[in-house]
Amino acid sequence: MAKNKAIIFGSHPLVENLLLQYRQRDFDVTQQPLSAVGHAEVADVKEIVVFSEGDDHATVAQLLSLVHGMDNCGRRGEKLLCHLLLQSAPTLQMMQTCDFCDVIRRSIDIHPFTMDEEWIRTIVLDYEPITIQSEKHVHLVIFGMNEIAEMVAIHAALKAHFPNYVKNHLLRTRITMVDVRAESLCQPFIKRYRNLFDNSYYRIIKPSEEKAVALFHKPMYEDRREDFVDVEWEFVEAESWNAELREKLQRWAQDEGQLLTIVMADKDQNKNLNEALHLPQELFTRHTHIYIYCHNEISQLACPNIHCFGMEDRGYDLTLPLVRMAKNVKYIYDCCYHENFKEQNEQLFYPVDIDPEQRERLWAEESSVKRMSSICNAMTIPVKMRSVGLKEDEWEKFYDIPQHDIEMLAQVEHNRWCVEELILGYRPCTDEEQEKIADDIGTQKQAFKKRKIHYDLRAYDDLRPDETGKPVQIYDLCLCACLPLIAKNFVDEDLPPRHSPARDKEVTNE
Repeated sequence: MAKNKAIIFGSHPLVENLLLQYRQRDFDVTQQPLSAVGHAEVADVKEIVVFSEGDDHATVAQLLSLVHGMDNCGRRGEKLLCHLLLQSAPTLQMMQTCDFCDVIRRSIDIHPFTMDEEWIRTIVLDYEPITIQSEKHVHLVIFGMNEIAEMVAIHAALKAHFPNYVKNHLLRTRITMVDVRAESLCQPFIKRYRNLFDNSYYRIIKPSEEKAVALFHKPMYEDRREDFVDVEWEFVEAESWNAELREKLQRWAQDEGQLLTIVMADKDQNKNLNEALHLPQELFTRHTHIYIYCHNEISQLACPNIHCFGMEDRGYDLTLPLVRMAKNVKYIYDCCYHENFKEQNEQLFYPVDIDPEQRERLWAEESSVKRMSSICNAMTIPVKMRSVGLKEDEWEKFYDIPQHDIEMLAQVEHNRWCVEELILGYRPCTDEEQEKIADDIGTQKQAFKKRKIHYDLRAYDDLRPDETGKPVQIYDLCLCACLPLIAKNFVDEDLPPRHSPARDKEVTNE
């Protein structure tokens, strides 16, 4: 039986690790220069990896020239899978929110990524489970305000949503960003995510020798029924050695109500390590998790509190576990949306199986922005597992989730979705817009949504029926009730054991 074939175009420290992954999957893999992309022979190739070596736009142009030549290369059937490593976060964001034309989408399935995004996903904030009974809230403190720091912050805002907020709205996730120029540097960040910050609590703090100055912002719709953003922000203008800040860090580490994580996000890894090692001693005695952005291995034997993210020679899983799970999320949502369930005597009947062919077809037809929404949902499934007392390797126990946990997770999911939509540029309706939509929900809800004004951006308990007359909570309930099905199909895939970025170095050395 002929082996599956793959080609790696370009060079990168990651290549050796990818070669190992392909060999473990019994692929016949070759490496070619990046300049060969545009005229490569891919008639019998299953996957390609393309490393952009500086000019993302030129690399994408080369890739598209390959696609345009595929009609005459004798390729049949399955689309070519392309892992595309980009250098620029804005280019990645563009490719995640804009679609190629149908001709390209029929020929190639492009998975763009940056290594920074992959590395940041390894940061775990709920290293102790945040359950409905928990009195703790996650507190992430990021030193530095740059592209890496912003990505860490936004990733946390997308991921850190917990059930105890449902019980107590004071238990929001807090994200603190520290920089000597925080007041000026936070302004472009706030403007880029204007709708998120318009609807969030945040403050700008300027410590001084005599008195700290704080500027507060409240959500624009604070007077409505309930707030619906479970993340709050803090921007602190200070150096890491500032006495008042260090005192706060000590208090935060001692606070039994906080689950504290520190991230050193400067692009200078030596600075990150030096500042991490000189944090207040209380953070080390309390075993606070400290992550440093670093491209070289640092032994944890000397300081087990410190974790590195940013290893150049590892961090990308060719089997795309997050995308595979997102496909299941998309399938379940579509079943619910298209009424592949029935409502009888107020008892909901959810899908009990996933059709693999239909799942792949639905994913192939999905827009890039909707794919990202499913990926964001999938990204939080391990967090949801931990919130009901399960570890990430206990997928089969998801079948033990009781109904009251499903209903609780549905509220968590809605809170997560609200933050996702705000980050994507949607905003809630004004009071006048709400009235206009309510008078003609059948046409006005979608009309406003096209203008990125979303009627459902509101507290879970304040959600209204949609144009079909159904309460929109049903979509969150459906997704959460089907978590066992999503998990089962994910682990039942006919693939080698899941690749663990945390073990990359040890696997490479075997």
